[in-house]
Amino acid sequence: MTLATPVDTLPRLRDWPERLDALLRERAEWTFVWGVHDCCTFCADAVLAITGVDVMGTLRQRYQSAFEALALTQELGGLKGAVSSVLGEPCDPAFCTVGDVLMLRNEDREVVALCNGEGAIVTGPRGLLSIASPQIMAAWRVA
Repeated sequence: MTLATPVDTLPRLRDWPERLDALLRERAEWTFVWGVHDCCTFCADAVLAITGVDVMGTLRQRYQSAFEALALTQELGGLKGAVSSVLGEPCDPAFCTVGDVLMLRNEDREVVALCNGEGAIVTGPRGLLSIASPQIMAAWRVA
């Protein structure tokens, strides 16, 4: 089930580094809230800053709790399937760069994160966190 045009077919905006930096600064201390600022909405907002396209679309309104997020994720084929439905097929993590999306294991659960070059940025309970050497399970190029 494809929910939108995969972002690997969209170009990055000319000013994407500045737009991404502004997003990271704005979200640095945001509290984790399902459907508003969780791992998926954060990565989708980063993709929006980079490409100008909201890949989550109406999925944002479909969950507001961990239970609802899990149900939606299962409906879409698991976390990897859900991310692939909007970002296209995963790629080799070795080819990822700043702004690409990663699926990794963090504290014994799967999450999506934003590649920041050598590591990843994830949503934490009270802000964004950097992970230096994440255990990458899948990766997607953003344009």
